[in-house]
Amino acid sequence: MKTFKRKFRFMIFMWIPLLLISCKNEEKSNLSHQMEMKEIEMEEKLVVEKVALPAFGNLVEVKTTGMNFILPDEIPSGWTTFRYSNESPLTHFMLIDKLPVVKGKQITYDDFENIPPVFRDAMDLINAGKTDEGFSEFSRLPEWFSEVIFSGGVGLVSPGETAQTTVYVKPGTYVIECYVKTGGVFHPMTRQLEVKKDQSYETPPTPTLNMAISREGGIEMPESPTAGLHTIAVEFKDQGPHEHFLGHDVHLVRLKKDTDLDELNSWMTWTRPEGLNTPAPVKFLGGVQEMPAGNTAYFTVDLQPGNYAWISEVPNPKEKNMLKTFSVSDDEIGSISGERD
Repeated sequence: MKTFKRKFRFMIFMWIPLLLISCKNEEKSNLSHQMEMKEIEMEEKLVVEKVALPAFGNLVEVKTTGMNFILPDEIPSGWTTFRYSNESPLTHFMLIDKLPVVKGKQITYDDFENIPPVFRDAMDLINAGKTDEGFSEFSRLPEWFSEVIFSGGVGLVSPGETAQTTVYVKPGTYVIECYVKTGGVFHPMTRQLEVKKDQSYETPPTPTLNMAISREGGIEMPESPTAGLHTIAVEFKDQGPHEHFLGHDVHLVRLKKDTDLDELNSWMTWTRPEGLNTPAPVKFLGGVQEMPAGNTAYFTVDLQPGNYAWISEVPNPKEKNMLKTFSVSDDEIGSISGERD
């Protein structure tokens, strides 16, 4: 009997620490769960804050869920805010192409569908090391392609991000396109858009910051960006094809401590096999696509404290002063330079 009591007491003494450990683990688990829920709430709040941007003129919501553009088939002309939500797992952008009228005939979306295969075939040859043969493929482009007016649009947007750009769209037939590559191959991502004449949206936004971009000066921004909501006027002083046959634009990048700026610099050239290939090496937060000289677009963004860069999709943007880093601090004192801090 005494032996049984001793064993019973021994078992009780063994169980008590285990029960205490179990309770502590449960408390830790509950605390961890509460912390996770708090983080989720904070993330959800941040997402709401990030997409709650003011719109100017006519607001057009655009969404990508895969290799697609979801937006209305027809919109009114005038100042238009394109709010682009990238809900796909890949980086995308939306370039707005105004199709020309040639000899009295409106070039249509059906005509434009013959363009992407030319770029795809050219890229296949370039990837195979046949660069000269690849570039010769562009001789297949129809004459009217040179009359397409690249009319701005939303810059590169990383998965899960929302960005918006305001541009003036004239009446006409347009194509919305993205030519970011996957696996080194251009993916087909286009959508027709009709713009009907309207005089309701003739007032441009009032900017909080101003930027200019040109071949001579590169990306120029006299004022240092600060934390908070900004609408940035982006003026295209000039425009013309660079070595990759396209003009200049501007994109916003969120930098990390280990961001390789040389890798980013190379990635911005589509004629390189690794250029514009997803996944992208950085997080993109939007920007303004290529526009003709003399045009101005407006990029609206809520800048959080951190390190950033403005960059253009041109060959070697760093040498052209089209890769500019800057920082936004908690005390809302920003700095901007050609080199990373």
